Amino acid sequence: MTNILALDAIAMTYNIKMAKSTLQSIPVQLGQVIDLKIESMAYDNSAIGRYKDFVIMVDRAAPGDEIKAEITSLRPNYARAKIVDLVKFDNSYRIEAECKIFKVCGGCQWQHLDYKKQLEQKDLLLKSFFSKLELEDGVLKNTIGMDDIWHYRNKVQYPVRTVKDTGRLKAGYFEWHSRDLINVKFCPIQNDIFDSIIETVRDLAPKYRITAYDGAEKRGWLRHICLRSGRNIKGDLEVLLTLVVVTEEMKNSDEFTREVMKKHPEVVGICLNKNTNTTNVIYGDKTKVLAGRGFLFETLNGLIFKISATSFFQVNSKQAEKMLNIIDKYADLKGDEVVLDAYCGGGVIAISLAKNAKKVLGIEEIRQSIEDANYSAKQNKVTNFTFLNGKVENKIHDVLDEFNPDLVVLDPPRGGCNKKVIEDLLNFDVKKIIYTSCNPTTLARDLDLLSPKYKIKSIQPLDMFPHSYHVENVVLLERID
Repeated sequence: MTNILALDAIAMTYNIKMAKSTLQSIPVQLGQVIDLKIESMAYDNSAIGRYKDFVIMVDRAAPGDEIKAEITSLRPNYARAKIVDLVKFDNSYRIEAECKIFKVCGGCQWQHLDYKKQLEQKDLLLKSFFSKLELEDGVLKNTIGMDDIWHYRNKVQYPVRTVKDTGRLKAGYFEWHSRDLINVKFCPIQNDIFDSIIETVRDLAPKYRITAYDGAEKRGWLRHICLRSGRNIKGDLEVLLTLVVVTEEMKNSDEFTREVMKKHPEVVGICLNKNTNTTNVIYGDKTKVLAGRGFLFETLNGLIFKISATSFFQVNSKQAEKMLNIIDKYADLKGDEVVLDAYCGGGVIAISLAKNAKKVLGIEEIRQSIEDANYSAKQNKVTNFTFLNGKVENKIHDVLDEFNPDLVVLDPPRGGCNKKVIEDLLNFDVKKIIYTSCNPTTLARDLDLLSPKYKIKSIQPLDMFPHSYHVENVVLLERID
């Protein structure tokens, strides 16, 4: 379902005045079929048209479509609809999706758009997101796209269900606006080896009595099948398979892992991650290695990084290299600066900047990521580093006070920076901030909070997620004298 952030984004994008309409004043009714011309994409799986100046969000529509649309839900500020007849379309926008189940799968949302048009629509959305920041001309750049827009994802996390009649597993993505699981056999945006490995797990499930966990009935064992891929320093492909389960006990695990690794020699490790929580967080706190190792290696710009099963890492390695190059350009280090990488994860940004810095510091809440960062730093012969384990909001004041960094890099989760982090940055004399984010809603909020003391010099969007509405942004801010 569309979350609150997405709805806020849509409202911002189209200047909808929230709570001004009432259901009585809405010009459409549930089930009504209307004629509609689609104008532009929304910040989700839909596109926007207007009926008597009222916003209609139509699933899987494209700019230039002329359609008959059936109203499926109503809100005070907008309605949702589905296409019942595609009367006419603009073939410069709408194309045939590569994926045969695109119309039902919730994995990606914009595959029916020509790629150049995807980038144009992201540019338009970002202009609206950042409109209140009153940016100077040329500050917001055009989105940098990919040359090869297929098979770019280096990570998948598939929820599972057991088919009662056969005992086989279904694994894939949920249908958009639904909890119905789509059994994905082929996904053109992920590393193509993932399809065959997941199929092997499906095939072996009845033999090893692997059943999907049913939260309602409190039975079963497997919650998610997770795969990561990377290329080591020699360029060889490595894959890590993690089964997210409710107990760590697995009968005949040696035989199971032997079968998987024999059939797929690229698999360097198989892990169990125990998660008994009832939240939508995929991973639990404890990971057990069943076979091989509990991590893989990925190489970015000639540097080697250790990635554990549950550590954060960008899902698009090729675009991650471009992101690091942008950060390096913005940082413009001369060799005598102290750099703080807040929300440092496995240390990718910190280690990449270390060669041109006097000292790099990192703060990260997840202990496993800190262990990965320390390991990767040593692998890359980086010695001028200190990684600190803890929440950024609890650590940043003391770090700013003790080390007086010249540059702070922010790469927070989608929810953005904690308020205390923003307050501390405003209170200390940090010369330069580089803020990278995949959520333009919270990014715009935080940039506005920083604006009393920081000027936005450049925003470089980067398409880390082709065929989706998501977009990464790298922002350079400098202290106002």
